[in-house]
Amino acid sequence: MRCHQEHFLARLTQDFAWRLLLLLFCLELAAGCGRDSEQSLAIESESAHPNIIFLTVDTLRPDHMRRYGYKRDTMPAIEAFADGATVFPNAVAPRGVTRPSYASMLTGLYPYRHGVRTNMVTLHEDVETLPEILQNIGYHTAGFVSNIQLLHAMSGIGQGFDVYNDDVESDGRVSYERHAGGTLRRTLDWLKSEPSEPFFLFTNFIDPHGPYLPPSRFSEEFSGGEEVLLERKQIPNYQRLGENLDYTYYVNQYDAEIRYVDQALGVLIDELKQRDLWDNSIIVFTADHGESLGEHGMYFDHFLHLWEETIRVPLIIQIPVGRGMAPAKVDLLSSPMDLPATILEMLGLEIPGAMDGVSLWPTLSGEEYVDRSIFVEGVVSLSQRFPSLFAHREKRYKLIQRNNRVNGEIEELLLFDVLRDPLEQTPLPIDPQNESHRTMIESLERSISAASTYELPFEVVEYRLPGDDQRATPGKRPRTPLGKEQIERLRSLGYIQ
Repeated sequence: MRCHQEHFLARLTQDFAWRLLLLLFCLELAAGCGRDSEQSLAIESESAHPNIIFLTVDTLRPDHMRRYGYKRDTMPAIEAFADGATVFPNAVAPRGVTRPSYASMLTGLYPYRHGVRTNMVTLHEDVETLPEILQNIGYHTAGFVSNIQLLHAMSGIGQGFDVYNDDVESDGRVSYERHAGGTLRRTLDWLKSEPSEPFFLFTNFIDPHGPYLPPSRFSEEFSGGEEVLLERKQIPNYQRLGENLDYTYYVNQYDAEIRYVDQALGVLIDELKQRDLWDNSIIVFTADHGESLGEHGMYFDHFLHLWEETIRVPLIIQIPVGRGMAPAKVDLLSSPMDLPATILEMLGLEIPGAMDGVSLWPTLSGEEYVDRSIFVEGVVSLSQRFPSLFAHREKRYKLIQRNNRVNGEIEELLLFDVLRDPLEQTPLPIDPQNESHRTMIESLERSISAASTYELPFEVVEYRLPGDDQRATPGKRPRTPLGKEQIERLRSLGYIQ
């Protein structure tokens, strides 16, 4: 009996010791959890205003990137970036032209709302931009651009930037554009100056824009293929490379340009990582528009239509470490125009009610998304000042309307299933009795009406071009003549015919 009692007391003592140890462990764990929670809150507080970095490439088709299904690995640096980011494979620009598209990217507004509907209009100072909003809450803002169309003196795009480097001819190529290496150097010099944080860094690389003139080592990397001869008149004057009429050669050169700009982006990304400015920043990669490579009889151009090869763009977003688990891919219809609202919501700031873009932050943070539509407008001639092409773009379907440039009457309606027919080769029959078709037509009519009747609350500055078409322009605006040298520069990039 005594033996049993001693055994029982021993087990009781042992059990008590274990319970005491367990209690102490739990208390320590709770204290640690509290510290972790406080630390987590502190991290969130410290990263409430993270650095924001926009990496943008002019004239980049997403379907010439492996991430979007291309056969060639044209952008290995961006591929690596995309591995840790959210890819939006269904993003479109509201206007497939540089200045209007960038203006929408930085304001969150449709072109008819910010007033920059062509490359010859200056963004008015009364239009509030994302850099200005960020500047007002303490961000240091810096922009480095490569395209003559983004010169602040003509475009107004530089408003809200503490630093705006648009000296595009200092490291330029033959066509008044700065090559990737030149813009990269200016950006790295700024980083080496150790700019104050938080900062907003905006970059624009133009290299895939024609004429396609990559460094020779990249041309050698992308070469070969079956020769396909074009007629001389099919290649725009500014794009023609000597007497070469081989379609495959031009596509190879275009891909080589993309590879070249990716190398520059890779160097910039490495520098940001070495300076511990990468993981805790909001990183955006996108483009202003794509490029037509012959899909609808248009070669190496992007101005005069609304086809997917021009308005569809890459869009990849990385959120800072510790901000949740963002999805790897989101099929939501999206746009670079959504970026201002997205950034503001991520920073916990109020989104102006006037913005046309929507915030992608709920989707990035794992919430279900609601499908929406995007209104796109364009012209059939560079001399047009008022659009005659319009599109209603949904996630799956796209309705295109072409109006007569003189009387505004509808001349053509085309409907495409852009998921099954991404290059819009086979229009679908439009049935007015089909409810979804009727809804798309009515929605497009409302958008066209809103765009044509909207009155800007300011007078825009517009530059006059040779052969300007004013027949379909409502009202009159002051026209500022361009100098001979400015005209030649714009013609060399295809902005003037």
